[in-house]
Amino acid sequence: MFWSLGIGVAAASAVFLSALLYVYVRNHRHLRSAFTLGLVFFAALLLFQSIGSIYFDWMMAQAGEGPNVALPMLALDTAELIGFATLFFVTWR
Repeated sequence: MFWSLGIGVAAASAVFLSALLYVYVRNHRHLRSAFTLGLVFFAALLLFQSIGSIYFDWMMAQAGEGPNVALPMLALDTAELIGFATLFFVTWR
C-alpha cells in the first residue's frame, strides 16, 4: 500500500513538473533569456527525477521491500509534491 501511495505521489509531482516545464518553455520562447533557459533545464531534470522515482518505487515494491523502506520514500515524495505544487501555483500567478 505504501509503495502504491508513493508511486501516486511521484506521479502527481511529475504532472506538476510537466505543467511547470510547459510554462517555462513558453516563457523562454517569448523572452529568450538565460534565466528562462535555466528554468527549463531545472524543470526537465526534476521531471526526469520524478519519473525515476516512480520506476524505483515500483522496482522496490516488486523486490518485496517493506514499510521500513516505503515510508521514508513516501515522506520524501510527499515533500517534493508539496514543494512542486507550491512552485507551480506561485509560477502560475
